Amino acid sequence: MCERFSLTVDSAQLQEQFDINKVMCDYNQRYNISPTQSVPVIVGGRRERKLVDARWGLFPFWAKDSVNADFDSVSGKKIFDRILKKQRCVIPCSGFYGWRTEGKVSYAVRIVLRDQQVFAMAGLYEERVDPRGALHRSCTIVTTMPNRVVSDYHDRMPVILDEQERENWLNPEITDKKMLENHIYAYPASLMRAYPVTPLLRNEQLETPEVIKEFAPHLAMLKE
Repeated sequence: MCERFSLTVDSAQLQEQFDINKVMCDYNQRYNISPTQSVPVIVGGRRERKLVDARWGLFPFWAKDSVNADFDSVSGKKIFDRILKKQRCVIPCSGFYGWRTEGKVSYAVRIVLRDQQVFAMAGLYEERVDPRGALHRSCTIVTTMPNRVVSDYHDRMPVILDEQERENWLNPEITDKKMLENHIYAYPASLMRAYPVTPLLRNEQLETPEVIKEFAPHLAMLKE
């Protein structure tokens, strides 16, 4: 599962890479995004593509984990299928974090693409209007079985979409579940790497470039 990630690219580059037409949220580079925080998500087809904010973490009755949606577990449930058809989003990401424990020692890693590019995580979102008329949006990351890079740190990994898959995922005219299921697979391990980062990552309030800096393994270790 994915419970921390980063988005370390400037707004102009993000808009160009993901063909975003309109930015409707305050955007800042983020180094240590945690559940319940506001995150930038991409919604809409090519002509109406927007960057909006959403609270990371749904509160649905169909999922045990509100920040991740395990596709294999929730597929087939009516509420999930409804959201899958109509409320898909992309959550841009520069890298996500994992932990590994060996005996009494643990360390954090950052998992990235080898080419250092920002990538598209498949997401789902919900919207509701409160009694005062304010719109509230929340999101979750779709996960699948991990590849061999991620499996050392997580039992699930985000579904990472290539460019064409991203377009299909955001296309509101595509509602065929079988077609969408073709995008649910573990991204190739050969295109990813993991490297040690500071054990201070555990502090959710730590939002500095130091979080993504590569550490020597012995400096990254933390005794339990």
